[in-house]
Amino acid sequence: MEGNDVDWFAAIKLPSDVDTDKGRRFIYFDPWIGEWTQSELLISSNKSAIGATLSQLYNINKKTASVIDSWSRNSVVESRPVSHPLERTFAIAYNDDRPSGPVVSGLAHSKGVAVFDHFVGFWMVHSVPNFPPSRGKYSYPGSGAVYGQSFLCMSISSNSLEDVGQYMRYAHVNPYLTNLPKYHKILAPSLVDVVNKKSLSKSATIFSTIRRIETLGGKKLIAFSKHKKYGKDLWYDLIALNLNSQMAVETWRKGSTQNIGSTCNESDPSRNVYDVNTVKLLGKRFKYWKDHSKWGVSMNAYVPAVCIGDINRQKSQYKRGGGAVCMEDVKLWEAFIQSVKCYDLCKTM
Repeated sequence: MEGNDVDWFAAIKLPSDVDTDKGRRFIYFDPWIGEWTQSELLISSNKSAIGATLSQLYNINKKTASVIDSWSRNSVVESRPVSHPLERTFAIAYNDDRPSGPVVSGLAHSKGVAVFDHFVGFWMVHSVPNFPPSRGKYSYPGSGAVYGQSFLCMSISSNSLEDVGQYMRYAHVNPYLTNLPKYHKILAPSLVDVVNKKSLSKSATIFSTIRRIETLGGKKLIAFSKHKKYGKDLWYDLIALNLNSQMAVETWRKGSTQNIGSTCNESDPSRNVYDVNTVKLLGKRFKYWKDHSKWGVSMNAYVPAVCIGDINRQKSQYKRGGGAVCMEDVKLWEAFIQSVKCYDLCKTM
């Protein structure tokens, strides 16, 4: 956030009604800072942590001789824009509500960006519709200012790109900006399906995948992804089950579709999932209906996991692909669990 490269970062953009900067201020966390910190730069700035990282998407250059000179082998979450050669750089931006064109309802309810050279890259999962731009340069859409939004960005070895690709393939993401060199087709064959908007075969019988990935700095990640034929709730049926922990989950719960509601199992309460009602970040308090974020936090201190991803806890999302990336980090967990000020209990039968 202060011009230094980092291994990973998480961020929450504030809703406009609790932000004097009209919904362009974000709260930031990285392993060096170790606590929630308000970014001095707005999310609309290409020098902010989010803006500088995503600016790499627009700096792919055929004439650049070497990418590894520009990218640190320890981190590629950037504080400054750099240039990358087209023939050596895999790039993708995907969004069910892309910057131009109609909303795509048949593919994944999933949003993200990835840029990789032959050695390293970054992957960012986020919740912002119409973002980032499909061409030109980095900017933040006015449509993304009103509600809260979530971000998780990770510096990853290219050796893990097949796992990232399988996450996208199972979810069946909707790419609108891609560059897939021959090298990356061989390194991560799943990306061929991803960029061609293909997913599982008709004969497939397994509709979810769990991928274990490490950041360049060694932080262990678990990426959960489901296909639309999975037919169940991502958070309760896949994530909480595998983390073996109760969770408080914040997702979009507005609109005409039916909400799932807090979900409890009397025979196995260890994986109950509760909908977050009120969030408080650095003194800013807001209700779930002001928040478009998608994140969950373990309610068990022995499983200090935080997950940031795509899918809302609404029944219509049973039939949509998507996922979330989870990490265990005590300080990040403390930051998120302390931000949960109120959650909905399960209804008694």
